[in-house]
Amino acid sequence: MNLTPFFKSVLDQDRAPIVLCDLEHTIVYMNKVAAKRYENRGGYSLVGKSLMECHSPKSQELISKVLYWFSESMDNNII
Repeated sequence: MNLTPFFKSVLDQDRAPIVLCDLEHTIVYMNKVAAKRYENRGGYSLVGKSLMECHSPKSQELISKVLYWFSESMDNNII
């Protein structure tokens, strides 16, 4: 996934931690706040790894439901 510099700058300005993943659960981007929040788990080195590896089974179930919703229809994705 290729994020534009503009899109990255918008994410980096947010004060909330933002972690983006693809439909295969792979982390593709973290803003600076997220990297700092998850510093004890590897920070930026988490990019390229599975989002599921650092979540409990209950969280994994919720994440799977959200990702399924996105994959279900292109109408659920704003491009």
